[in-house]
Amino acid sequence: MKALLKFTAMTALLLLAGLSVSAQKPADLVGTWIGPATLDGQTETNELTQVLELKDGKLAGNMTGSYGTINEAPMAEVTLEKDSFVFSVEAEGPQGAVMIKFTMKITGDSMTGQLEIPDMGMGGTWEASKQK
Repeated sequence: MKALLKFTAMTALLLLAGLSVSAQKPADLVGTWIGPATLDGQTETNELTQVLELKDGKLAGNMTGSYGTINEAPMAEVTLEKDSFVFSVEAEGPQGAVMIKFTMKITGDSMTGQLEIPDMGMGGTWEASKQK
């Protein structure tokens, strides 16, 4: 009887631990995400809107920003592993097109993370919430 109780308790703990580290599924991210992006050293924010969908079973989408430098830019180099979501979009910079790489952490209906613009030597943050 003690062995059965220990086994049941251990199984329950393992199931709970598995739920807390479960990976995000692409379908969980489908929808519209909106939030402010801020470049390092700047106080003004750029409101970014990302629309995600599934295409042939893979996560795809586009992004638009309130500054007008990102206008329905398609996502590229998309990877989703556990709670890490990485992608790039092309924006119009002062010297022409530049790529912005996003590395985001997903927690439920919110994501927070870093953005990097290697061609301009700039970085910043973006935080977004999934719209209901």
